[in-house]
Amino acid sequence: MWKKLFTLCFLVTLFAGCSSDGTNGSSKTTLKVKNSSSADVHVWLTLGQVDGFVTDVNGIFGITDSGLQGKFTLKAGEEKEYTSKKGISGNLCFGTAPINCPTTTYTNGVNIFEFCLNNSAQAGTPQETVDISAVAGVHCLLKATLSGGGAWNAGTAHQDITSFENEVLYSNTGLIGVFPYGCDNCTSSDAPPSCPGHPAYETPQSEPICNIQRDAAKSGGTVAVEFTEFIS
Repeated sequence: MWKKLFTLCFLVTLFAGCSSDGTNGSSKTTLKVKNSSSADVHVWLTLGQVDGFVTDVNGIFGITDSGLQGKFTLKAGEEKEYTSKKGISGNLCFGTAPINCPTTTYTNGVNIFEFCLNNSAQAGTPQETVDISAVAGVHCLLKATLSGGGAWNAGTAHQDITSFENEVLYSNTGLIGVFPYGCDNCTSSDAPPSCPGHPAYETPQSEPICNIQRDAAKSGGTVAVEFTEFIS
């Protein structure tokens, strides 16, 4: 599985196949974000700095900021969608910009939804990938629903994945599509964020099931990310 790169300002996953340029000539995958809670929620979009990919958040989900990071608001029950014309990778964080360590506001840290989509023109055998990362903690419940395009998998033993979701802190080991707390390499804790006095890390996955992926040439359909509620 792919290790995670942590920066001082925000988290971005470097996915295999998401490091070279090119556009996608096949059907495009739509990224949809939905707020299923009873209150409005601010959402931060952070993009990866990848040559040939989308590298400006302006206009995505109605964002007016420019650069690699910006925020938008989802009203209660509202959903927004975006379909990139070329590769796009990054993450979505609800209620706050991504942070590496717990704070007085987010005492259990925060979790993010990560994605790499519409990257079929890259060299080699690129894959579209999605996951929920609880490496830096958990502050909300998220659910992803996958429909259309080619079938998604979490490895040869886990085929035809159509949905996955995270649970509260220390309850994500064994869940497909979720990096447990502190487990930056899915099946191990190699170089998680350095947070003084952090709680004990969660037990790593026993098999590499954290990334949900598919052949990028079989893109299309929708990846829907649903925010349910804050839990810390």
